[in-house]
Amino acid sequence: MLSSSLEEIFGGEDLLLEVARELIKEEIKDRVRASLEENPELKREFKDAVEMYYESKIRQTLAAARIAKASARLALKLTPEELQKEVQQEIEKEIAKIIDDTL
Repeated sequence: MLSSSLEEIFGGEDLLLEVARELIKEEIKDRVRASLEENPELKREFKDAVEMYYESKIRQTLAAARIAKASARLALKLTPEELQKEVQQEIEKEIAKIIDDTL
């Protein structure tokens, strides 16, 4: 009975493993931070690398947006003239929705 009560409280093995993982991650973070504080040159190098990584992700997103724009323009070119206005309005609505969801 005590065992089942503890399992109900702690959510079983999964919760305890998750807690252990989080504690391990926090310990690793603390050690990394301490190492970086001890070595300013390495800290700067690591910071530069993280900034480069972040910038590359932003550039990747920008490239995807440009591909989407070019694809939309191509789709309009391939659409029969009598449907272009309707397709353009749908594309504009979808873009507005994406922007609203993002912001």
